[in-house]
Amino acid sequence: MVRKYMKISNVRIALLQGLIVLVPTYAVAFFTEKMVYTIPMLAAAGFVAASLKGEDYQRKVDEDGYKKGEIAKDDGGA
Repeated sequence: MVRKYMKISNVRIALLQGLIVLVPTYAVAFFTEKMVYTIPMLAAAGFVAASLKGEDYQRKVDEDGYKKGEIAKDDGGA
């Protein structure tokens, strides 16, 4: 049940992202008839559409490789 809901949700988000990109870009292309305005509109709409899908993420923190309580061994390198 959860997987089916996730698939439908992903399709809806994808369609919404497509509309957010295509409608303003087509409108600018139609009204201005100049590519110089269409390409920046495509890029800007792409950023807006990409921000729609908020994904949870965890930051990966680099550790120095030492376990807690372990003493660092000096290898004599510069």
